Amino acid sequence: MEIKAILLDFGGTLAEGGLDWEPYHNAIRNYLVSQGYNVDMKDLKKALRGALSELEKIRSKGDEMSFEEVYSIFLTKLGVGYNDEVLNWLHENFKQHYKTSFYSCVEDVLKDLSSKYKVAMISNTMSDQPKILLKQVQMDHYFDLLVCSRDLGVRKPNPKIFEIVLNRIGVKANEAVHVGDSVEADMYGAQNAGITGVWIKTEDQPPWIGRAISSICELPKLLETLSN
Repeated sequence: MEIKAILLDFGGTLAEGGLDWEPYHNAIRNYLVSQGYNVDMKDLKKALRGALSELEKIRSKGDEMSFEEVYSIFLTKLGVGYNDEVLNWLHENFKQHYKTSFYSCVEDVLKDLSSKYKVAMISNTMSDQPKILLKQVQMDHYFDLLVCSRDLGVRKPNPKIFEIVLNRIGVKANEAVHVGDSVEADMYGAQNAGITGVWIKTEDQPPWIGRAISSICELPKLLETLSN
């Protein structure tokens, strides 16, 4: 096949990370107390679970919400007044507590890919953190396009997000390869959009009979075989 573009997932593909929930909850409560709201931690966690439940309902339809939209629901459930300043603080707090580290080979892989193909990131996230992290480590310039699902209101596996990205970079579906760690979101999402998928083998995922690699480090060599 003639490959013109590589589409890359972020979390589990280029980097790994997670949220340290207890310090995260404590930071939110301390902030709200400083704003004059004597919030009980039990109520805070319940309100946040409720907001995240609303998010999952939206996501189950292939759509997406922004961090600010989700946390507006959270604050409303908690009975706390808010404005853009409060929402911005909460988003920054989320970014500080969500610890992320890039896989060691990522920059070498991105450098190789960007010399041969158009490269785009498609990340399922209500935050813009993937873009910020790539910029912080000065790897954003390897990409022709960086897309977070919050930007478009749709998320993988919804084929719309793939179609939008392909349209923006000027590449046809049969000329693209999408790489990700989620069988449902990345592999079936790409497949339903007519894109070749490459799965990064990950535990606790359903079986995938298509192309697969153990890590992003193996991608350049696999792409050579696909191009032949």
